[in-house]
Formats: sequence, structure tokens, C-alpha cells
Amino acid sequence: MESFLLHAQEKEALELADLIQIPSGTKLPDHWEGRIIIHWGAAHDEWPQKQALQPIRAILRAKSSTKRDDQLVLHGLKTLASLKKRGLLKDAPVTFTHKYKVAVFHLQTLIVYEKNETLLLSEKTLFNQRQANASSAYIEVLPDRATFHVRRASREAVKAIYALGLDYGMVTIGVLPTGHTVVLDVDPVPKLNGKLTQLFAQAIDRYELALSKELQRKERVMLGTDPEFLLLDPQGQVVFADRFLTRKGEVGCDAIVLSGHRLILPLAELRPQPSRDPRELARNLLSAMQLAARVIPDESLAWLSGGMPVGGFPLGGHIHFSRCWLNGQLLRALDNYLALPLILIEGDTTGQRRPRYGFLGDFRKKSHGGFEYRTLPSWMHSPLITRGVFALAVLIADNYWLLTRQPLQDVDIQAAYYSGDKQRLYGVVARLWQDLEQLKGYEVHAAVLDRFRVRILSMKSWNEREDFRKAWKIAPYNRKEAIEEGIML
Repeated sequence: MESFLLHAQEKEALELADLIQIPSGTKLPDHWEGRIIIHWGAAHDEWPQKQALQPIRAILRAKSSTKRDDQLVLHGLKTLASLKKRGLLKDAPVTFTHKYKVAVFHLQTLIVYEKNETLLLSEKTLFNQRQANASSAYIEVLPDRATFHVRRASREAVKAIYALGLDYGMVTIGVLPTGHTVVLDVDPVPKLNGKLTQLFAQAIDRYELALSKELQRKERVMLGTDPEFLLLDPQGQVVFADRFLTRKGEVGCDAIVLSGHRLILPLAELRPQPSRDPRELARNLLSAMQLAARVIPDESLAWLSGGMPVGGFPLGGHIHFSRCWLNGQLLRALDNYLALPLILIEGDTTGQRRPRYGFLGDFRKKSHGGFEYRTLPSWMHSPLITRGVFALAVLIADNYWLLTRQPLQDVDIQAAYYSGDKQRLYGVVARLWQDLEQLKGYEVHAAVLDRFRVRILSMKSWNEREDFRKAWKIAPYNRKEAIEEGIML
């Protein structure tokens, strides 16, 4: 067995221990060689030399409502205190249309309970009062009855658990009459009834099976991508990509949802063929750029990448992973060893997309069975940066169990990430890179990664208003009279 449930004989832990297949107890067996300790509660010793699910220090931090709320706001989640501070909440007492309790274990929602409080907002008759009281209990929401608010509450609950450095818990979500979704509470050691005990036990056993399978994986990860860029005319105005592109295809347009759920299609997106080889993926991306140059015939339009080259138009450089297991250890490795280093070379406006976009651990499951890592900005400023991102992504995905350093578990490092504090992060990134250089797979891509390391530690910011076609020698910058950066793919 690769995991062990460690506890201090809490009632819930003992009930779980009776149902799970993995070993459990109040101390680790002598010479235990498993991989992951699953902590239940914080009343026992921590084992810093072992990787953990639900670190004890994260449990203790989440139990402080002030620390918890400050950390949630840092990651872009709403709390009652943050809305009041911004002047968006003035009602006293606070009213909600719905409340949800969402049980989460390891990036997955186990069950959602709903409390419909709509009638409490208009208790004008005894009938309405009785109906409100009758509906005041939390009721399980069946998956096929999940509404927009249920799905949104589930997403916010998973995000809240991850943001707090946790791996499981019970999250209470409230929906205000304004439509705002608010995190009301996070219990890192939830009380369990019979059904919840079964659901958590089943989730723990599924985790053990997936962990064992992943540790035996010999197949290299398959990497894909769909970076976004913006078209800008000579007068500095954004030209919407749907003027030239359709939604589908290797070169297409992507949407931004405005308030009121209005959809616009201003972003261009490249969707090269995926590959196990980051060098081949870079060549495929270049081919997609060349195709884009043919279907976007107006050469006067600048192509901009980055995070926020024009206010109100956030860009992402999403990386797709398949043939590997989506899990918290991999996501945190990507946050620490990929997203954090990229901060050192981001442009002055890149960070304006955070925290609504670019928050840590942002992922989306894909229909092909893999997942999309959505935290990064669009990194197409140069071939060197792009190739470095691809090589680093593959190296991390195939070796993340050996990358155990997690500086982003510290709140001050999280704050430095969201604010783009390069000076604070420089030493952290330099130490992280030393871990990468110790991996056996590093030498395979050393020529690219060594140059990428020099670029990162130079802390030279990319220019978000610079046309990236120049660095890639895309028309019109493929002509002899053009001055461009050298490129080797």
C-alpha cells in the first residue's frame, strides 16, 4: 500500500478505518515505505520527510476564520468580509437565495447538500413562513438535478480546498441575491454521517488505486496546448478574432464572458497537434502560427501574447496533459516549478489577469481523459520561452513525485506570486531550479532548459505590446529586411 491514514483516534477516523482498504493508525509502522500520509485531524505528529494529503499546518491555518478568509481572498474567492470591505454587501442580516454544503476529497466533489432560502426573503404570509421552515434543512442534490448554482458551488468548493493547501473538507457556500457566490466556511476535519463516511472511504480507496497505478506508469506524458493571442490594429484598437476565424480548427477564436453572461469572441487561439516530445510540440505550434498568418491576411495587425496586453482582455497559455493522473501533487508541482519561475520574466501588465485568471491550481478536466492546466499566461513572446515552458512541463509531469519542495504552501510566497514580486521570489526560484537539475530527465532537454534558466534568472520582463511574430519569423517578419530574434526549432 502506498498510503496510510494517520489519526489520533477521532470518531470519524475510526469509522473510516473500518471501511477503507489502506492501513491506518495513530503512528506509522516501523520501516513503512509507502508514499503518502493521509492526515485526519491535527492532534498527532507530522512527518515532514513524508509527502502528505491534508498537511497539518494547513488544517490549523484553515481553522482560523481570519487567516482562512484572507487566504481565500488572495486566491480570488469571495467571502462576506471581502464583499463588505468592497462595499458590495450592506444588508444586515445577510440574506441568501441558496446555501450549499459541498464535501470535497482530492479535487473531486463527493456530494452536495442544498438549502433553498429563497422563500425566506419574502415571508409575507404564514404559508410562506411554513414553507420556508420546511425547506430550511440541507437536502442532498442528485447529480442529474445539479443546477447552475450547484455546479458553481462545486467548483468554488474545490478551489477553496486547494487554495487553503488542503486536500479534503466540507465547504459551505452561499449565493447572494446579487448572484455572488461566497465561501462561508471551510471545515478541514468534517463531521461525518453514515453516507459521508462511506463516500470518504470510497474516495480514499480510489485514491490509493490511482496512486499505485501512477507510480507504476512508464509511459511518458502527452502534451498539448492552446495558447491565446490578441490582434491589435495600428491605432491601438483590438480587432476581434472572429472577424477572421471560426470557433473550431487548428487556428480558431475563443470567448470572453462579460457581465450578464454576454459572450464575445475577441481572442485568437492556436491548437497544434499534441506530442510527447516538447520539441515536436514547438514545431507543431510554429506550423499553427504559419497557418494563422494565412487565414489572418491583414499584416498590419500586431499579434500580442502575455497575460493582459490590453486591459480587459486576459490571455492564457493553457497546457494539456494526458496519459497521466490528475492529482494534487502534480498540480502543486506545476504551480511551484513552472508557474512560479515564469513570474520572474512576465511583463508589467501580465499580473493584471490575477487572481480572477491565473490562480494557482487552475485546471479543467477534458473529454479525452486528460486535463488542462490553466494557470499560465500566454508564453509565446519568443521561441526560447515557449520551448522552455514545454520542456519544463514534460519534465515536471514525468518526475513530480521527486519534486517535493512546496514554497507556495507559505502564504507570503502566495502573496508574492499574486502580486508579481520578483525580488521576493528570485531566491525561491533559484532553489527550485536546483531540484530540477537533479532529475535524470533534465539532461534530455538540458540545452533548452539551461538557456531558459538563464532567461528566467535574468528577470528581464517580456514586452506584452511587442508583436511576437517577429521572434518567430512569421510573415511579414520572415523577409530578409526584417530584424528578428534568431530561432532554432
